[in-house]
Amino acid sequence: MNRIILFSFVLLLIPFSNSFGATQTELGDDIFIFVQSTIRNSDGVLVAYLESSKFTDLNFSGLKTFLNFEATRGNDPIITIDGDNYQVIRRVQSQSFDSEGLVASTILSDSVDGKNTILARFAHDGYSVVSGDTLESMWTFVRIIS
Repeated sequence: MNRIILFSFVLLLIPFSNSFGATQTELGDDIFIFVQSTIRNSDGVLVAYLESSKFTDLNFSGLKTFLNFEATRGNDPIITIDGDNYQVIRRVQSQSFDSEGLVASTILSDSVDGKNTILARFAHDGYSVVSGDTLESMWTFVRIIS
């Protein structure tokens, strides 16, 4: 009896699996995005590690502008996969916390016309932080180039 109920429950969840607008990025898309977030306490001990290539609030036009600018700042490698050339742009964001709280998403944003604009958001269950904790998010972007 329990197996039938569980199976029925799983079937009911399938139609809702992408109802929150999450987009899985894939290598070969115009832009593939991968983020790794690590949270460490004040002693440097790992508290949480999260990673994803699935995002909500993807702003592709904003991301293209952002990556065009970022490509001018560094010496980002170009790799060849199956005859196609890809540029790999990797950037790190760091944040220290001075109070307790709950972080429920990892956000990449940019200032566009003086206004803070979300470019990509990795929504997750969240993690608790306390004063002295640090967050480091490594964003990796892979885009095809001509």
